[in-house]
Amino acid sequence: MGRQASHHYIPASYLAGFTEGETKESSFWSVPKDNKKSFKTSPIKSCKKRDYYTIEHENSLLVEHWYANKIEPKIKKALEYVAIHKALPPKDEMQFLLLLAATLYLRTPSSRATREAPLKRTQEIVDGIDKDVKISNRNAFKFNQTDLITSELKLINTVMECLSSKYYCLLISDDPNINFITSDCPFLLMHPDSNLQYYGLNTKNIELSIPISKNAVLVGRNEEMKEGAFEANKKFVAAFNSNLISYTDKSFYSNQSKIYLLDDNGAPIIWDINKLACSNAL
Repeated sequence: MGRQASHHYIPASYLAGFTEGETKESSFWSVPKDNKKSFKTSPIKSCKKRDYYTIEHENSLLVEHWYANKIEPKIKKALEYVAIHKALPPKDEMQFLLLLAATLYLRTPSSRATREAPLKRTQEIVDGIDKDVKISNRNAFKFNQTDLITSELKLINTVMECLSSKYYCLLISDDPNINFITSDCPFLLMHPDSNLQYYGLNTKNIELSIPISKNAVLVGRNEEMKEGAFEANKKFVAAFNSNLISYTDKSFYSNQSKIYLLDDNGAPIIWDINKLACSNAL
């Protein structure tokens, strides 16, 4: 049996909720942001990279198996509750939904690259200085993929603590023709002040939104708001999809070839991902 080389950074069981058949093998559309042609694929083949969770350990797949066997079953339980009841899960299972949010925040390649950037820059500075000044502990500034994965695992509880203090609601679309999309970077963190250059999970007035399935989006805020499940109108779906595409790293995913977006005037339009054209949806 061959080595398990391709590792998901977004769970296939989560991506399944954005397909018609809602299984890991069901098909959905993958839309590249680089203007290449859209194509049909499946969750089991999406959002994965070779050796993404391989670590320096006698069991090099320890972390990959931990996510698959310990974390993803909990996430799946919360997703199933939302799908069946169209409501926020009870407190114990709500933690599983927040676990999904935390891992979507931390596991993506763009998140890893953000954590890697200052380490890489520090190493470059040390290497540059060492050409003129001998640094005895130079190796202390070196890092590898195992270090990056270790930092990810250590941050899960910290992010969970931040997320657990927020207020949440679900926005539900019951219309089978008006669906949410997801992407390879589906944790949206926004702030109403577009001039604010830096903000994080605990910044005042931030809003996080995460697609839970093709029918539901989780919205969270630090400030108190009415919690529960509410209907998502066409304009909200279009606005969310438009924002999600702007956050996408390389590809986004849709169960349908036609999705709702906002036009330049803030009105919902239908975008045909095959024809690369829009038509008025009103």
